[in-house]
Amino acid sequence: MGTIVRHFLAPSLLLLLLALPAHGAPPKPRPYTGSGLLVIRPLPLHELDDGDRIILYREPGIGRIMEKDPAGLPLLTRIIEAGAGEFSLAVMGRKGNWLKIAYDDAGREGWLAMERRWQYSHWEEFLPGRFVRLLPGLKKEYGAVRREPSPAADELAPLSPDRELRVELLQGDWLRVSLDPQTAGWLRWRDEGGRFLVSVRADNDQQNH
Repeated sequence: MGTIVRHFLAPSLLLLLLALPAHGAPPKPRPYTGSGLLVIRPLPLHELDDGDRIILYREPGIGRIMEKDPAGLPLLTRIIEAGAGEFSLAVMGRKGNWLKIAYDDAGREGWLAMERRWQYSHWEEFLPGRFVRLLPGLKKEYGAVRREPSPAADELAPLSPDRELRVELLQGDWLRVSLDPQTAGWLRWRDEGGRFLVSVRADNDQQNH
């Protein structure tokens, strides 16, 4: 009798396990901000040969690691909307005309030589005049505009991810943002580990005036 029960339960248990919903992959962590933004622009069509690939080195010009298609790099697609055919990357370091970037999702880094058709901007240059939103799913402590650039400062207003705020200036991990024409406060734009807390609208408000 026990043998019959075991033979009956084993297939039933297997079917039950197969019917259970599979857990989805954990969400990707928010990307690192680094020191600035690199926009890789494509080659003109008449200059393309075997594709528009970049060469990565262990140190500037030394120790070639690989050639890579820019589309395969960890792009800031969740953070900044890129133009047609463009690729936006966070820059982790700079030495003259060489920029250090992460070349895979594990955070391994390499150096590439800046090209004339590309654009590099330090965040202090890029962010003022643009509009930002909080990323969804953040801790409550990050979701507020404060009177001073400090987590201990008084809260001026709570925020939701659907509200855009115009950036006036950047100071360390904080942005001075406009709540209305008469009121400004401070919003944290990256966390203690250097990861993004906001997304950025692609166009610059200053260009529209």
